[in-house]
Amino acid sequence: MNVSRFLVDVQTTLPRGPVNSVVQAVTILRHLGTRADGAGVTAIARATGISPSSCYNVLRTLVSEDLASFDPATKRYALGLGLVDLARSMLAHDAAARVAEKPMAALAERHEAAVGLWRLSGDRLVLVALAESEAATRIHMAVGQRQPATAGASGRAVLAASRLSDEALLAAYASVRWSRPPGAETFLSQVREAEARGWADDIGNVHHGIETVAAGVPDRDGGVRLVLSASVFGGRETAEGMRRIGAELYEAAQAIGRTVDR
Repeated sequence: MNVSRFLVDVQTTLPRGPVNSVVQAVTILRHLGTRADGAGVTAIARATGISPSSCYNVLRTLVSEDLASFDPATKRYALGLGLVDLARSMLAHDAAARVAEKPMAALAERHEAAVGLWRLSGDRLVLVALAESEAATRIHMAVGQRQPATAGASGRAVLAASRLSDEALLAAYASVRWSRPPGAETFLSQVREAEARGWADDIGNVHHGIETVAAGVPDRDGGVRLVLSASVFGGRETAEGMRRIGAELYEAAQAIGRTVDR
């Protein structure tokens, strides 16, 4: 038996641990994502638990690859525009986003709404696609933005699809930072209503002056990993108008789910 060959084979087949420098780079990028004004090396090292010298070397590499930026005047690092290019490349290959593009555009134009497609990622919802109308005044949303998975109309849609107990729903309610809290019992009834009709709403509870409806996009297992939402300025639509948008959103979400899961 060739012992050397055996050792090589074992080394190449045994599971390896994570590469430390890659873990550090991801940790730094995630931290920078929480700092709108950027941060210096010392602050980043302290917050991430990475040694200052390693932190500096990783940051230099991230800057050279355009994944981070450096302001020589303030000595602060921030996320780089190269991340936008990576996100666009990923979204260009997102089957759900491609399928949703036309129905989202139609909904946005018909109702002068900001229509978003959100993907559930851990305890967050991430905006993966956006359609806007040609209205002069629009609600600002950006692909890549994140929100708690239980917040707003989209969060209620996720909770409705999950069929949770009252206790679990009340715990989810308590975890949300509300602009105008609806009240725990009202929130509970809203989620139960969303279970019955297939779409949820948030009338200025999370973002003051913004009214949103949302519907989960069902997958083949009956779960929800994607959520379709439509947001308009508060007071622009009547209650009946919001119900109409919600019903249309539900139909679009069902159609997207059937197409994606073929």
